[in-house]
Amino acid sequence: MSASPQPVDTFGDSNLLRRLGIREDSWLGKNKSLIIAFGLIVVLLIISGIREPGFLSASNLRQQLILATFLGTVAAGQTTVILTGGIDLSVAWNLNFAAVLFTQTLNGRTRTADIVWATTLALAAGTAVGIVNGLGVAILKIPSLVMTLGMNTVMLGATLVYTNGTPQGAPPHFARAIATERILGFLPWAVVYWAGLSIVMIILLKFSVFGRRIYAIGNNRRAAMLSGTSVRFMTVCVYAASGLTAGMAGILLAGYANNTYLGMGDAYILQSIAAVVIGGTSILGGSGGYGGTIAGAIMIVLLQNSLQVAGIKPAGQQILYGVIILLMLFIYGRARQIRE
Repeated sequence: MSASPQPVDTFGDSNLLRRLGIREDSWLGKNKSLIIAFGLIVVLLIISGIREPGFLSASNLRQQLILATFLGTVAAGQTTVILTGGIDLSVAWNLNFAAVLFTQTLNGRTRTADIVWATTLALAAGTAVGIVNGLGVAILKIPSLVMTLGMNTVMLGATLVYTNGTPQGAPPHFARAIATERILGFLPWAVVYWAGLSIVMIILLKFSVFGRRIYAIGNNRRAAMLSGTSVRFMTVCVYAASGLTAGMAGILLAGYANNTYLGMGDAYILQSIAAVVIGGTSILGGSGGYGGTIAGAIMIVLLQNSLQVAGIKPAGQQILYGVIILLMLFIYGRARQIRE
């Protein structure tokens, strides 16, 4: 029995493609979600540039790409989880705990061995939280929404206990360099890092057995199991990946801010989900990929910057993210996809 992913008509009836003279099996037909996502970026840049000419300056666009790197890192793990039909709401305080663990473990020490140990510990902690999430979803059959939301609260409490309400320490130079410095004076190290992460994610999802199994689970969990895929193991793996990328983002954000603070990951719950669904990944699972998430992350950051320029408060921005997610749920819920 085949468990390979089936194409999903995500953004409307396939008759529209035929009316435009585009075949569904063509490159344009297969990548319409990705094209739409990047097209939205172009439209937003044009509108924002007209409203505020300085928006399109090299320095501002470079800054937006750096900010998109942090969101893109969190959304990388979120993409793998959503592709299986799950969701990870623990990224906020998992990120926060990894960041404070990183800086407080160092406590001002600058030896290479200490930095390696603190980095490893922070990433391991983030991954461990993801593994617990995965075990709860895969073994205990707890809905991912409930499991990860509960874990987010647990990590909030753990962070408060560990820091006694006041995070200490500062990140080492390497974290600050990746988050803020540039190569040859114009190319941010953060963008280079994100390009590397993106290549790994795209290869992993599109060209590996691991990726094909993720899509298979998202399309039809039972069919994937009957075809020999270890659904429980793969579920634990994708949540572990989400925990790992949350930890990576925590280290980067600590370097960018040059410190840690409580609540530094709060914005990334809705933003990471919005970046994934704007990029064309079905929130029901089985369709999409990280290429679209890249566009979604850039889109969210540019949109946030545009709203700030327009004077929209953070509360209004959160409402907008929620509306976007609900709209995408409506679109994907109407998509023609056979499920058992």
